[in-house]
Amino acid sequence: MDEDDVKGRILQVAAELFMERGFGGTSVREIGERAGVGQSSLYHHVRSKGPLLQELHQSFAQELIAKLESVTSSRGSAGDQLREVVQIFLTVVETHQSQVTVYLREHHALSPEAKEQIQRDRDHVDNLVDAVIQRGIDAGQFRENLDVHLARLALLGMCNWSYEWYRPAGPRKVSEISDYFADFVLEGILAPRSPQPNCPA
Repeated sequence: MDEDDVKGRILQVAAELFMERGFGGTSVREIGERAGVGQSSLYHHVRSKGPLLQELHQSFAQELIAKLESVTSSRGSAGDQLREVVQIFLTVVETHQSQVTVYLREHHALSPEAKEQIQRDRDHVDNLVDAVIQRGIDAGQFRENLDVHLARLALLGMCNWSYEWYRPAGPRKVSEISDYFADFVLEGILAPRSPQPNCPA
């Protein structure tokens, strides 16, 4: 196993244990034991939990930002982009549930310096979602009186909370849930359609 594989395994196991036991309830020794990494190799890669937690936050945030930037730079309508945004958030819960849980639940355990960096990443995520909503308002696709900040909080709150209840073996596929959530959001923010003129007999 090469060095990258060892570090990747350590990070994955750290995320799993932080999800299961919390950051405070997990030791470096336990991470090494579950990862199957000897003590000397473990401490070559990491000497404390803090840097692992920071790296998990940063790698997850950067991956999420890259996915969202790909959507917001596309030529799709604001409604289509918002549907894709919902799908991104729910898909990462499916594919990265332990990392999502750590990102949302263990932020308090970061160092002050790490918190500043991660907060910048979180603000960037918020700004990308806000931009999609504002684009829809400007294009007349979303209601003109829509509060962008509240709409984004509602959307992200709904999607992010899924880390608590989503299970891969559950009755609904992520694609079904994301379609349902997107329809739910769009029904609430789409601009009302103008009445059609009566057609001549």
